[in-house]
Amino acid sequence: MLGVGPTVRRIPIQNVWYLLLYAWDLARWRDTTRGAVDASGSLLGLLARVLAGTTRQLLRRQLRRAHLDVRDEIRGIRGRVDFATSLKRMSFERGKACCRFPELSIDTLKNRIILATLHRLALDSRLVTAGGSSEDDLRHELRAVVNEMDGVELSPITMAEFSRIQLGSSDLDYAVPLAICALVQRLQMPTEQAGDHAMMALLGDEITFHRLFEHFVLNFYRHHLTAYDVKGESLSWHDELGCALVPGMRTDVTITEKRAPYRRLVVETKYSIRTLAASPHGGEKFKSENLYQVYAYLRTQEHRSAAHAAAEGMLLYPTTSRELDEAMFVQGHRIRVATVDLSRPWREIEERLHSLVDAEKDDVRKCMRGTKVPRQPED
Repeated sequence: MLGVGPTVRRIPIQNVWYLLLYAWDLARWRDTTRGAVDASGSLLGLLARVLAGTTRQLLRRQLRRAHLDVRDEIRGIRGRVDFATSLKRMSFERGKACCRFPELSIDTLKNRIILATLHRLALDSRLVTAGGSSEDDLRHELRAVVNEMDGVELSPITMAEFSRIQLGSSDLDYAVPLAICALVQRLQMPTEQAGDHAMMALLGDEITFHRLFEHFVLNFYRHHLTAYDVKGESLSWHDELGCALVPGMRTDVTITEKRAPYRRLVVETKYSIRTLAASPHGGEKFKSENLYQVYAYLRTQEHRSAAHAAAEGMLLYPTTSRELDEAMFVQGHRIRVATVDLSRPWREIEERLHSLVDAEKDDVRKCMRGTKVPRQPED
């Protein structure tokens, strides 16, 4: 759901899932879970289904093992002997020794996080699916996967554990389940609002949703615009005095053509309940602070190249109460203010995002015609 008030737009669960996959930079898995999406009536139910399915895939390929530091009282000697503990327990008198040694085990942090999340979801009262019987089936599936993870210790987890995880090239199949686990951990906050509690918790907070929307737009364009470099970009003020107190700037998304004329588009993503601001003279206008931000990104970089001097800017909002697609041309820069309706079918959302980048291409080339083109703009 986006927004409050007379006009409410509900984001379909499928769209929320695609938003999450792009935001997590896992778009290559967007078509592998379509069956789970269709069978889920809530976001939490969808997360549970996908987590159960991806964990079963891990089990079929065998859970990743790692060498863990084990402390145990054993017969004989293995690794390093813990003399203090052995003497305290009188292990030597019983023909044993307390030792510390590495052992290959599936009881790793990654597997513990997955197990704890599956167990939590199986008991979560908010786990609502498309129907009562399918909900029971889902809970049974979750418990069955938990039982199959024999050898992994069930222990409480917190968000601190996720910061310790490092995924290597051989751990790519852990990317989706661990991303789901992190999101489920964040969605534990209670809510009294009706509807899909998990979705309300995710989308109801402006700060949380703004970050999700920003990462979605960045990774969507990074994934699809192969002829462009797409990244968040650090910018500096063109300060000829070199004042040490001048802050830096960072764009949400900078899209730069890889070949001449190196077209540039700076996209600033925003989300608020109201896209426009009330004017003291009546009516509604663009939000000044948002325009100033894009204006600064464009004007302060003009000295760097012809591409920077003709760069475009865009303020991009998810549609809340009304659609927007307006443009200004200010001191050589085209600035567009547009919305994308995340409640529409996903194919229309993709087409809309592509059209926003392509629509002004010819106009920008006309602006740059006759201007000397540099080899390539600075990083």
